Amino acid sequence: MTGLRAVSRHIAGHRAVFVWTLLTNLVLQLGLLALGLSGAVLLSRALDGATWPALTVLAGAVALTAVLCALTTWRESYVSHDLAYRVLADLRGRVFTALRRSLPARHAPRRSGDLGAVALSDVETLEWLFAHTAAQLLVSGAMLAVTTALSLAISPWLVLAWLPCLLVIVALPWLFGPATARGGAELTAAGAALQADIVDTVQGMRELAAAGALDRRRRALADSTRTLARAQWRIARLNGAEAALSDLAVAAAGTAALALVAGRASGIDVTLAPVAFTLATVALGPIGQISALLRNLGTLRAAADRVGAVLATPPSVAEPASSAGPAHGALTFDGVGFRYTPDGPAVLDGTSFTVRVGETVALVGPSGCGKSTCVGLALRLWDPDEGAIRVGDTDLRDMSDADLRATVAAVPQRIHLFTGTVGENIALAAPAATPERVRSAAARAGVLAPDSGFADGLDTPVGEGGRALSGGQRARIALARVLLTDAPVLILDEAMAQLDAASEETLSAVLREGAAHRATLVVTHRAATIGACDRVLLLGGGTVDEVREWPPS
Repeated sequence: MTGLRAVSRHIAGHRAVFVWTLLTNLVLQLGLLALGLSGAVLLSRALDGATWPALTVLAGAVALTAVLCALTTWRESYVSHDLAYRVLADLRGRVFTALRRSLPARHAPRRSGDLGAVALSDVETLEWLFAHTAAQLLVSGAMLAVTTALSLAISPWLVLAWLPCLLVIVALPWLFGPATARGGAELTAAGAALQADIVDTVQGMRELAAAGALDRRRRALADSTRTLARAQWRIARLNGAEAALSDLAVAAAGTAALALVAGRASGIDVTLAPVAFTLATVALGPIGQISALLRNLGTLRAAADRVGAVLATPPSVAEPASSAGPAHGALTFDGVGFRYTPDGPAVLDGTSFTVRVGETVALVGPSGCGKSTCVGLALRLWDPDEGAIRVGDTDLRDMSDADLRATVAAVPQRIHLFTGTVGENIALAAPAATPERVRSAAARAGVLAPDSGFADGLDTPVGEGGRALSGGQRARIALARVLLTDAPVLILDEAMAQLDAASEETLSAVLREGAAHRATLVVTHRAATIGACDRVLLLGGGTVDEVREWPPS
């Protein structure tokens, strides 16, 4: 129950809406009780030979109560879902923030489909908890007290008639609970696995087609779908059995109440049989409602545990208590040591180098030597195990995330673009930037050049993932992003690896324009790019040596 308690605490941020939900639900339940009792009294008076004028008044009261109950039902549904959607919106934001702080993980990487399941599927599952469970549980307890008091007012024997059935309904969630919890966890895992498989399939469609593996992948997806269907069937079977037993207990309570009145041993007037029947069944209604709510406990608990685990995930880097602010100056790696796992090999071991303001330095080395690790550390995706990374005199660990992004900008090898326009993709780097600044950055990066291929300039549409764009076009957009930030430290991680010679020269010229005011680190293996740099650093065995000539003799 730890996960459920953790996510339920988020209701506290919406106390006013929660109280309003409680009151509305209470009014609805009291109205339904009044409707049932007024109908029963109407029937009792008719059996007792009441006159038509009196019955007409009672019938009018029943009709009016029914209308009010209908209106209150609509209002209760509105406010309960308003509460749920407010809490879910809050949860989505917290889950996104937790994922942003904790990814990319050094080890135990998670599949993007699993993350999607946590961020979307599991959070959406909790809608039932906030809209149909939290307030309703409290109201159901109050309604049980009301119906018990009314039953005692008629006869203590009436309470004894439905009490055994009450105990049966109360016991059902606990009897079915372990199996339902296991089924809920299985259902959640199967759904997440299927979603992860679908994401992997969509992202790797080209590779699967090239390898002739689409049919095998379809069969694997079909197997995952069948696994999910079996989990859904098992949950449905458990819920159906529990619901049937609960309804049977309510019917038994009503039958026991009628038998009690008919036996005359209780001393209840026979004309009160409809009232006794209504109280017996309505008394179990709140408990039956609680049982129905708890029927989804297994699924809710599994979803809450997964969401709670994400919210409790420690950040990959700790945010400082106070930020030193944006920094300016040289980028310095000072005795940096780093391992991806505590007992794994040292990727960097006492690595030290400096990229001074006004120079462009190439970082080269064989695959797997740690070049991309240096980039990740400079962007503070992780913190070094030993040593420090500084810009000027400021340690990166002393800067807030916002100040760090204003200090260090990067153009990655794999550039992700979002559906929208070229201008919108550039403005991601600085959402508050004016259209003039966005256009200026785009022009400097060559986005607006006649040969750029962007027919509509900044209004050129970008499809999903930007797959229709060339590597050069992607690089221009990414470069415009970093130019928009005007960060004093610029890192290019194989950003020109897929460019032709003409595009590379164009982008290199753009970089040289502002090189005097920033420190630029270029991770590359291309000889032309390396030759244009001021210095070359060779990374190998976790350490760095400066190369005096390139290629080395």
